[in-house]
Amino acid sequence: MRMRPMPFVPSVEEIRTDEVGEIAELEKVISYWTGGTYGAGEWFGEIEESWGTAGFMVRQGEEISGFVVYGPQAYLPRAGRYPVGPLGEDAALLAYVEGDARTRRRLLVRSMRDLRLRGFGGVEAIASDLGLPRHVPTRFLSESGWKPVRRSAGYPYTLMRADFGSVVEVGELARGLMGRVKLPVLKAPGAPALVRVRAQERRS
Repeated sequence: MRMRPMPFVPSVEEIRTDEVGEIAELEKVISYWTGGTYGAGEWFGEIEESWGTAGFMVRQGEEISGFVVYGPQAYLPRAGRYPVGPLGEDAALLAYVEGDARTRRRLLVRSMRDLRLRGFGGVEAIASDLGLPRHVPTRFLSESGWKPVRRSAGYPYTLMRADFGSVVEVGELARGLMGRVKLPVLKAPGAPALVRVRAQERRS
């Protein structure tokens, strides 16, 4: 009897400097949000040393089906050109998320958990009301539980925000985004509380 090949299960992985060349469109995204001052490899190398994780990708076998990029505003200087500020001092900035709707929501969940465990109060994004390239669509974030903070007068952009509040609230938001999909628990400082939240979810 012939065995059917096992399908590759998609996995969410941190973007590493030596992998940026594998991710289509990533170079354009980094060039756009840095105003052309950085290439993707240089940007990820510098931000890893001074700030930490700045993106994840979804890999299925040899294929990459989506990615997310975020960081402090200082490393994404184009954000300062949009008339939607000021951005929250306690928040990281989501630059872009790529993939189908399910993949993008999965990446949002992973990035929000990462930032919450690192002590951030929330994450913000300069979203495009028209779904313009290299921007996160305003509608997608709104449907994912984010709230509008400030709209740009005369321009199709909205500053959107997701507040973390507590690990429990992040868990509830993740459950709303992904339904009953079980995602791996991050092992990082503060993770025991997240483990308890996941245990409660499995019992519910």
